[in-house]
Amino acid sequence: MGNSKKSMFKVGVGYSMASSLSTICAMLIGFLNMRWLGPELLGIWQSLTIINAYLPILQIGIQSGLNLELPIAIGARKKSKARKFVSTALFFAIVLALALFIVAAIVVVIMICKHFDEKYILGVGAVSIIAICSCFRLHYIATYRSANAFDKLTKIYLFDCVVSVVLIYFIYHYGYFGLLLYHVVEYVVLTALLFVFAPYRGVLPNFHKYYFFSLLKRGIFMTIYNQIKSIIQSVPKLVLLKFGGTILVGLFNPVIAVGSCMNMIPTQVAQFLHPQMGLKYGQSRHAIDLWKYLKTLSLLVPLVMIPVAIVGWYITPYVMTYFFPKYVDSIRPIQIMLIGYVFSSSYLTRGFLITIKAYVRVLFLICIDLLLFVCFPLLIINLRGGNVMVGLSIGMSIGYVISYVLNFFIVWKTIQLKQYN
Repeated sequence: MGNSKKSMFKVGVGYSMASSLSTICAMLIGFLNMRWLGPELLGIWQSLTIINAYLPILQIGIQSGLNLELPIAIGARKKSKARKFVSTALFFAIVLALALFIVAAIVVVIMICKHFDEKYILGVGAVSIIAICSCFRLHYIATYRSANAFDKLTKIYLFDCVVSVVLIYFIYHYGYFGLLLYHVVEYVVLTALLFVFAPYRGVLPNFHKYYFFSLLKRGIFMTIYNQIKSIIQSVPKLVLLKFGGTILVGLFNPVIAVGSCMNMIPTQVAQFLHPQMGLKYGQSRHAIDLWKYLKTLSLLVPLVMIPVAIVGWYITPYVMTYFFPKYVDSIRPIQIMLIGYVFSSSYLTRGFLITIKAYVRVLFLICIDLLLFVCFPLLIINLRGGNVMVGLSIGMSIGYVISYVLNFFIVWKTIQLKQYN
């Protein structure tokens, strides 16, 4: 392994660890919020933050498009093109931020005039600041594409973890208002750091029609793709609601949490490697050259996750019995889904198909996933009867295995096509 490969590997590992640490830190703070604030105050905050779920729609995929187009432009050494992509995306971020500011100001003034409780007024103000920061946060993160830039991003995430830990004091001491302060300060500090160390900080906002529509085309596809993914993620809950109601949905939550934990590091690895593959594809324009990386990802990630699944299989009964006794019915579904989660990393290579614009094949794969994760759970539940969660877990796990094999085959065939080489 050459020095450059060693350096990239080191940066990738560092970024994955820092990003995972940031995620774990956020999860732990969430548990502390539950303990210190109680359901009433936390419910107010959770209700106000619903607006964050709609922010990606307002983004119309522009920053997602920048995520994909910028590495290719950098890899092809088209500096002018890269800068125009960045300046166009920044222009859009500023326009959206200004629009959100105006709407937020009007809403807050109306709430003050109508004498709303200050908890709601300050909550809306805090959510608005977070939404505005998110416009720039998404943009600047999309500009950290090279290995060197990811090294800076790693340090930023580590510093953000320190800031988050320090800010916990405000939640403990001031309760709900401390929670608002925590989120506002954390978002502002992280956004400021992303700006200060941004690779394209000197690029001024400008609207370039051609580059805007190039980003928009990418964004529209990503919006469709992510929407189908969201539907797939909701399938288990819908199936459980159909056969058992809200109690089964609650009992299945630990299963979903285990899946999130298992996929945490692979997700961070994907966030680092996809831009690196985009850079290399921009340099050579030969997708086949990246098969060794794609093959390694496809085979290595499941191998790494197998021992994790084995350990999880044996410790789950003890953990659930002694720490979460109300969820003992979740033990068998967790064990079964651990097998499925081993093969749930298809998105690692599927992301590269999006980079090379193999949209038809990506939509084919995601639609097949939708069929697999609807048909197999329903089929198994109806055939075997009994425990609905067990039947759902078996069906989902079968779906993951089939999706993994099909994805491996489709990726291999696609990158050999002449149009991508």
